[in-house]
Amino acid sequence: MEANQRLIAVTQALADPLRLDILRELLGGPATVSELTALTGATQPNVSNHLALLRERELVRATREGRQMRYELRDPAVAGLIEALAAVAQAPQTRPAQRSAPPLAHARLCYDHLAGQVGVALFDALISRDAIRLAAPSVGARAGRAGPSAVVELGPAGADLFESLGVAVDGARREKRRFAYACVDWTERRPHLGGALGAALARAALARRWVIRQPNTRAVIVTEAGWQALGDLLG
Repeated sequence: MEANQRLIAVTQALADPLRLDILRELLGGPATVSELTALTGATQPNVSNHLALLRERELVRATREGRQMRYELRDPAVAGLIEALAAVAQAPQTRPAQRSAPPLAHARLCYDHLAGQVGVALFDALISRDAIRLAAPSVGARAGRAGPSAVVELGPAGADLFESLGVAVDGARREKRRFAYACVDWTERRPHLGGALGAALARAALARRWVIRQPNTRAVIVTEAGWQALGDLLG
């Protein structure tokens, strides 16, 4: 019964359009009330009230920085939930989403891992090179039709290939979160790499400036150096 009540509380929290907007904005990283006010177009008291409810339902957490509070999603599980809801809500006739949001559809951060066309292409390349594989592959898995949150394992070539990408696999395994899973992309409707391994890959790409963040958005740009490096390493 307690689990059911928790589920009901979470779904009620997600039932408001502004709260969903706030959670989607936080997919791109932590933000203050004033930043969320500017991003959503709502009033500051309204945003604050909704953030208070989201904290109460344990969907976001806050850290004090001087006089301000900086809010962020509670953990990657919440990020996965928001992306999954967006994928479910996207009607077939609206696809491809590139018509409405080209930068986000091309390459973006889904909480802390790479998503969009680039993220899906990376997932496909890693699968094809035996760097990763689905733990319980279903029919058509190699064509990118893995189920939501399917578990991903390291493949035979994974250790060496991820090392060449600047990813510390052992460090990702030690993180207190899921190691790797197939996160269904809400614009592409196919998986990109989530979990600690996906986050480590995104950090490596950002550190090497293969991708760079666009200000005030979750969209990222693949640099010329990034295209060259990823092409050489993954094709």
